[in-house]
Amino acid sequence: MESLPNEIVLLIFRYLKTYDVVYAFQFLNQRYSCLIEKYRSSLINIDLVNAPTRIYDFYYSLLFESEQFDRTQVEHLKLEGYMLHKFVLDESNFPRLQSLSIIVRRTDELSILLKYFAFFTKIKQLYIRSDVCCCDRILFEENVKQYLFQTDKTQLQSLTFATPPCYSISLQDINFEHCLFTNLTLTVRAMNDFCTILSSIQQLESLRIRVLDSNINEQNPLTIAAPPSNLKHLLFICSHPISYEVIRNIFKTLTPLKRLSFSLIFDLQSGVIDGYRLHSDIFSYLPNLSKIQFEIKSLIAMMSNDLIRSFETPFWSRFAPIGFHSYNHIYTLPFPFHHLNLDQSILKHQRTRKCHQNWRFVRDIDLYDRIPYTNEFLTYLRDEFPRLTSLTLKWKFDLMSSSPSLMTWLSLSTIRRLTIKSTYLQSPEVIKQFLLCLPNCDTLDCDYVLIARTTSYFQAGHVLNDCAKQGKRCSGFFGKSCCSGMKCHSTSGKCVPRGSPTSWLGDRNGK
Repeated sequence: MESLPNEIVLLIFRYLKTYDVVYAFQFLNQRYSCLIEKYRSSLINIDLVNAPTRIYDFYYSLLFESEQFDRTQVEHLKLEGYMLHKFVLDESNFPRLQSLSIIVRRTDELSILLKYFAFFTKIKQLYIRSDVCCCDRILFEENVKQYLFQTDKTQLQSLTFATPPCYSISLQDINFEHCLFTNLTLTVRAMNDFCTILSSIQQLESLRIRVLDSNINEQNPLTIAAPPSNLKHLLFICSHPISYEVIRNIFKTLTPLKRLSFSLIFDLQSGVIDGYRLHSDIFSYLPNLSKIQFEIKSLIAMMSNDLIRSFETPFWSRFAPIGFHSYNHIYTLPFPFHHLNLDQSILKHQRTRKCHQNWRFVRDIDLYDRIPYTNEFLTYLRDEFPRLTSLTLKWKFDLMSSSPSLMTWLSLSTIRRLTIKSTYLQSPEVIKQFLLCLPNCDTLDCDYVLIARTTSYFQAGHVLNDCAKQGKRCSGFFGKSCCSGMKCHSTSGKCVPRGSPTSWLGDRNGK
């Protein structure tokens, strides 16, 4: 880079992390020291997410202890939760701050986060992602309502809570008259909350929402008198059975929509959901739609040639290819959501037009097979899910006892969290072999007995994986660290695992 002109070097800096640029080039030579000063003087975007402690301390000194850096010019700031221990967020330090992102990875960071809700009203964009469960859900909900919804002092236009379900809030008693939200992402308690948002926040342009409970408050009927006239993008997720009629009556009113994404389970009374019905009941009322992505599950068997033909129409040919489960699952491809609940038949016997990288957005998979997983299938799992980080198994490990040693054929290197949901007595030998295929797994979530049977198999000095993680040992029990950082958690205990992928938003179009 020595031969490059200063203009090109400064252009390259824009593609690098803020702290990496300063830490790497500040003391390289006189020329780069001058360039860093010029770079910092015009810097309005600071990203400290994933910064090592030593680099953060160095950059913190530049922000708060150096007179050469003008932090009052900063407009966009991204932080880790632990940085709030000494990072001072107020109007005097960041008077021009418009956008703030905070990543929470530990439970003790949540109490600090709550102290800043009054400051959050001063900015326009707020993004909070949490990888841990809420320590005090009631207090969190009260702060959200008091500072972000029930006040005419907030300037927030974009609010995102990419969090576990325990952060859910109820909004039926909220007056949104003074809200300025154009973009909203959060988890709500019930369907009535969803309808309240659609009926009350008229400025909305993008809504990404997850509903925890599909029950409807009979004293507060679902009505949307005047849906947002500017709503262009809706992402809707509900993991409990819901009536097709309810969804139809809501979706068909949202005529401005250009992009619609949803993941739903329809109850028995909804009947068979096919392409003809979706088109005539819902999508024919949405003339501006240019993108449709969905996952539909039904509680009744519905796979047939007629069902497949219902999606082979001119209307559906305009959108993504459709995939089919053998009996109760329809989805667009590439599959647009992080979480996928399936068995081997979905992957082995897909009845769809194949497209490249069908599952590239999936990070979390639940497998509920009752048949053994072969070498071939798990190799397919590794190759087809390049971003898979969390795997849940609902099967009897003894079914693999006749399989060849797993050590001989694969490594699922992307898996960071393994959950085993089974009440059967397990073979420690088989579990050991499977763990050896997960060289980067740092969280094991299963019942206490299974943890004891599995971890006791590894004595001090045993290497969990010879090639991928030398020195990784396991000699721990529930609640204690083992495997050089592997954390074991009981499914009956509190769910606060380190590094669990709890975000329900994706990488594309906000999913």
